[in-house]
Amino acid sequence: MPDFELTDIHRILFGNAPPAFLIEVAVRTTLTYMLLVVVMRLLGRRVAAQFTLFEISIVVTLAASIGVPLQSGDRGLLPPLIIAAVVIVLQRLVMRIGLRHRRIETAISTDVAPLIREGELLIEGMAKTVVGRNKLFELLRLQGFQHLGQISRAFLEPSGSLSVVPAEACRPGLSVLPEFDVTLQEEGRVAGQWACGCCGRLMVSDPWPVSDCPSCHQHTWTPAVLELKA
Repeated sequence: MPDFELTDIHRILFGNAPPAFLIEVAVRTTLTYMLLVVVMRLLGRRVAAQFTLFEISIVVTLAASIGVPLQSGDRGLLPPLIIAAVVIVLQRLVMRIGLRHRRIETAISTDVAPLIREGELLIEGMAKTVVGRNKLFELLRLQGFQHLGQISRAFLEPSGSLSVVPAEACRPGLSVLPEFDVTLQEEGRVAGQWACGCCGRLMVSDPWPVSDCPSCHQHTWTPAVLELKA
């Protein structure tokens, strides 16, 4: 068993390799960087944007195969090169097959999932995509929406981004503003109209609704709001 000492600076800085190995590490890093640039270029512009699940698996595979040879002197650079070549061939093959067979494409990269329809949350779609209400509201706020009544359709794309079709005629809806911002919600409140806090279903009632929501059967009514003008 080798001696282990906390004061062994050489072992801490260089490991079991000689100091000259750092020069080789620099050379390996340069070659690896060039390899990654070529691979990402061959994989296409789509990989440089937001990743699908399939593309994330490609990046993880490349990272796992390249990390070890960069730091280990007894590992060559040929295995990562072979892995990169296989990944490129696999990615291009899957894309070609996916163009002809949509089921295969959606099975690998998932499909577009509807999350909102006419100002109401699609609870089943959110459950299938594992998108929580807070996360969805965050994405809507980042696109400048204040409530669900402004939205006709919202879809979760395979890349994980949210695409929204604004409603032609805005109506009151469930606020997507943070719950602690009571001031803004009160300013946009519409008298006599309520939104289900679970799915966003609208109800006209004065005063507070006493029945459950017809869509999700929950009793979580909150005042419906309109957007605040700047």
